[in-house]
Amino acid sequence: MVTYQPLSELPIRQVSELWNHAFEGYIVNASMPLDRFIARIVNDGLCLERSLACYVDGVPAGIVVNSYREEDGMLIARNGGTAIAPEFRGQGIGKKMMEKNAELYIEQGVRRAYLEAISTNEPAISLYESVGYEIIDRLLIMTNEQAIDLQPTQETLSRYTRVRGMAAEAASVAFYRSGEVWQTDVTGIKDGECVIVLEGEEQVGYGLFKRVFDAKGRLTAITLLRCEAAPGHPDAVAVLKAAIQEIIQSGYTCKRSAFNIRASHKELVDVLKEYGFTSSMEQVLMVHEYSAT
Repeated sequence: MVTYQPLSELPIRQVSELWNHAFEGYIVNASMPLDRFIARIVNDGLCLERSLACYVDGVPAGIVVNSYREEDGMLIARNGGTAIAPEFRGQGIGKKMMEKNAELYIEQGVRRAYLEAISTNEPAISLYESVGYEIIDRLLIMTNEQAIDLQPTQETLSRYTRVRGMAAEAASVAFYRSGEVWQTDVTGIKDGECVIVLEGEEQVGYGLFKRVFDAKGRLTAITLLRCEAAPGHPDAVAVLKAAIQEIIQSGYTCKRSAFNIRASHKELVDVLKEYGFTSSMEQVLMVHEYSAT
């Protein structure tokens, strides 16, 4: 018999152990110690009350964790992780769990749900498609660990002003939209920063990123999360470059990455490739639309 229990009803250590066991042998190592798991709950805005543990005859068999947010008066969900314990795989438990999660979404009034899956994980993608999800884009994870020397041209310096701030400030940009890539929205970025690009007094672009420092305050990593030019800007590529040149901090030797960049944002992908970034992993972005009740 398959049964379910909200994760909020379990001790947090038990939830963490279930997560780690369910993800054993996964394509990428998703296991983590308890303190990191707790941090992930906070950073990803996971809602344990509306996430599920799955049991088969009383034995823990799977887990699905969800996040929720309001957008334009509509409740949106994100499946932040679904996995089945190794001894229960191949028995149809994943589909039953996804169908139960869909019931939970409908009960909560969710109108749209997102998830990401590694593009090579064909069984998972097929499972999600079988319960109504559709692929709407590919998400690229790109890296560059080389020293970069990208000094802005005099034209860039004279034409654009770049103002740095905290990530949340990007939401004030007139053309900022929450978008569909959950983890690269300002609401999901903890300790992030932004660069806003101005042409005169007009906001024409922005970038969202995070930096990591070691115990001695040395810069060790920069992650670009999002970069956009104003819709219809006649020189969008120049705007993107102005933002990225400010973000990647030329001259430092550190790990640089770009996380979940939409493949459909070709101008940005081409700029990153020009600057030496290469794709290290790819995910698919999937969505499920639910009718209003």
